[in-house]
Amino acid sequence: MVEVVLKKRGNAAELLISGRIDSNTTIALEKTLLEQAKQFETMTLDFSKVPYISSAGLRTIMKLHKKMGDKGGVLQLRNVRKDVLDVFQVTGFLNLLNIEDA
Repeated sequence: MVEVVLKKRGNAAELLISGRIDSNTTIALEKTLLEQAKQFETMTLDFSKVPYISSAGLRTIMKLHKKMGDKGGVLQLRNVRKDVLDVFQVTGFLNLLNIEDA
């Protein structure tokens, strides 16, 4: 199960994501993230409580990245754990995403 806690700051949102992002949780997470993307110009995803991301989760993050970029918005990830950061690096996502402290 993945939980998302939203903190609004004007046109910006910070979303604290907790749990594994895998094929079992991605559909609900994607729906939540894409809905939030409609409302905000800047979205920051706090990955401090995400221990794992699968290819399905990577696809969701890329969809969100594209949606934010298409509307001139900004997507940022922060507090990404080493194991998840390694996945972003191996897949080339590290070069595509705005990851704080990466």
